[in-house]
Amino acid sequence: MGISYQTHLGTDHNPITDLPAATHEKLSLNTPVGSCIDHYQRVWLADTAHNRLLVFDKELKNLLMVFGSTGDGDCSFNMPFRLLAHPDKNWVYVTDIGNQRVHILSYDAGLDVTPVKTFGNEPDVALKGPNGIVYYQGKLCVADEFYEGDAGNSRLAIFNDDGDYLYSIETITGYKEPVDLLWPQGLSLDRRGRIYIANTGFNTVVRCNWQGKGLNFEANNKPYLESLELARDVAIIQGKVLIPGGKANAIAVYSQTGRLQGSLEGYFSPIQLTEYPDSDSFLVTEPILASLQLHQANLKQVQNGRSLYPTVKAQLGDERDSVGQLHFSTAVAGNIPLNQTSSSFSNTFPTSSSLPSFVPQSLMLQGLAQQHRFHEQLVNLMQPIGLSSGLPTWLNMGLSWQMEWLQRWQKNWWSMILQEDKGDDDGLWVVDAGNYQLQASQSLESSSLRSASLPLLPGSLGLAALKTKNPLPGQLAPSIPLLVVSNFLSGIVTIYQYHPLFKELVPYTVFGSQGSQPWQLNQPQGIAIDPVSNDIFIADSGNNRISRWRLNALGIIGLVDTFGQLGDGDQDFHTPSDIAISDNGECYITDQFNHRIQVMDRDGHWLRSFGQAGYGIDNDNFLLPTSIEHDDGYIFISDLVNRAVKVFDQNDQFVCSFSGFGADSSKGQLWMPYLMHVHQKRIYLPDCALNRVNIYHFES
Repeated sequence: MGISYQTHLGTDHNPITDLPAATHEKLSLNTPVGSCIDHYQRVWLADTAHNRLLVFDKELKNLLMVFGSTGDGDCSFNMPFRLLAHPDKNWVYVTDIGNQRVHILSYDAGLDVTPVKTFGNEPDVALKGPNGIVYYQGKLCVADEFYEGDAGNSRLAIFNDDGDYLYSIETITGYKEPVDLLWPQGLSLDRRGRIYIANTGFNTVVRCNWQGKGLNFEANNKPYLESLELARDVAIIQGKVLIPGGKANAIAVYSQTGRLQGSLEGYFSPIQLTEYPDSDSFLVTEPILASLQLHQANLKQVQNGRSLYPTVKAQLGDERDSVGQLHFSTAVAGNIPLNQTSSSFSNTFPTSSSLPSFVPQSLMLQGLAQQHRFHEQLVNLMQPIGLSSGLPTWLNMGLSWQMEWLQRWQKNWWSMILQEDKGDDDGLWVVDAGNYQLQASQSLESSSLRSASLPLLPGSLGLAALKTKNPLPGQLAPSIPLLVVSNFLSGIVTIYQYHPLFKELVPYTVFGSQGSQPWQLNQPQGIAIDPVSNDIFIADSGNNRISRWRLNALGIIGLVDTFGQLGDGDQDFHTPSDIAISDNGECYITDQFNHRIQVMDRDGHWLRSFGQAGYGIDNDNFLLPTSIEHDDGYIFISDLVNRAVKVFDQNDQFVCSFSGFGADSSKGQLWMPYLMHVHQKRIYLPDCALNRVNIYHFES
């Protein structure tokens, strides 16, 4: 009994061999994180999920070198994360988080890179998750994100500049009460050598000296900044404290006294900031956007709560939209037949000589009319979150895409060929959120995914297949399941159907909207279909509840009920992220920030719960359980921080697990797994940071 890794969907990068290469050519990055600038003003980038380092000229116009491969050798990485240039020596430090070590690489003017040593994985040190790294007066400080001390704390590990271990800091002292470290990520220094820690587990930025004594900010008389939206990194640039994600989709700007000055706007999910040699300039990595950007902003202008939009001077990284590529894959539905080896999906347009002599115009007109109705529904649902000057930019963008595709159909319908609907519902559907589309495959080949829908609204996330018991009015291919897609940003849920003429997924109806009223949704994530009633259950994460909807025989969607509220009691949730429903009607819910699984009946009555907060891959400890599925009498749970897929029986007893943190595609390792799907003991787990769907098999 156990889980074995089989393969993955989603193509990897193409090797770059002809160097130097112009960066305006197609350069595909995969969740880049760290950057630094060496003594020759060259820019180094950790292309993290590709397990390689890229080196560019100062202007970011030419790629000069590609270094590294997947593995654990001296020239190999498993998720190179943060980079630091030694201030005096021609050295670059690389935190190799998946291999639990740090590299020292030497370089010269001709960019001859030589490994010096690796350190931190010695038994007496045993780094668990080396992340951020800083240097001051002969000492290195490494944030050990996944270290677990006696009290469950993470730590800072201190080394000399040759990588010899000196001591650790697990608790920040000197304040009226100890300040614990939990999942520290980015680090930075000011000119006085004070350490700033992005203490991600508590969403704070902590300041201390090299002995671990807390250094209070004058504004709040505490050794930490709090009330942050997120704290994954921190950088001291132009004398200011910059916190990427400290404000949603922005960089919060503080003075070194701890006073909030304002924000830098126009970002999605930035992580590392690196000061750049040119005036008022800095590098920004946007891992989810697969991009490295050079920005310019005078931070003296950010004060008194002002927001500033930096100037983008340069940007690297394509759209990750090549055939077979994924860009932030979040959810999966369907199944690939066991004996299927090649894809049979086809969205190609035929030549005029192959067109049929008769095209059923009624089917075309019916489809176009549905799209017009869908567009009107969408606009109406968006009105509650519209602004007086119009809809938010990302919503306008989504509407524009919808209309562009509609116009394309109207213009080119005669060039599409009608194929007979064979009623084959085999096939896998993937939410490719970064490319605003659904992709599909009927093959286990990594490059077999193909676009299969009109553009989705930005923020599309959850997915479930709904097989109607009887044909619905306006349903064009009743034998093929409807697909239900949740949108995290807008609170809107769209039900798609397959159009046999367009050979694409098109909207059937929409429901929900942004808000907290019973019929509204806030940051919806996972979706489940009740196998008995066919009702749609949605993890309404932002409202801390489960929302139940029903699509009736007339094709009209309506709210049935909601249950749950914020809290940690038996009837409470704290960010429920996913739901699965067993054949007997038990609803299993990942109560994410309560680190447990809640079990309710389909009417929302509490039955039991299991699990508790803690590390572990072979028990019922959970840290941010994100996704859950039911299949063949077993419960499958994706445990995010533990990077484990855990299997439980119907008595909530642990059975087995698969685990592995890293970016090695040959081993099925995980970084940021999202909404899992299990069908006939085959486990499909999309990883939105690795940009692939891992496929496993469970043997009971």
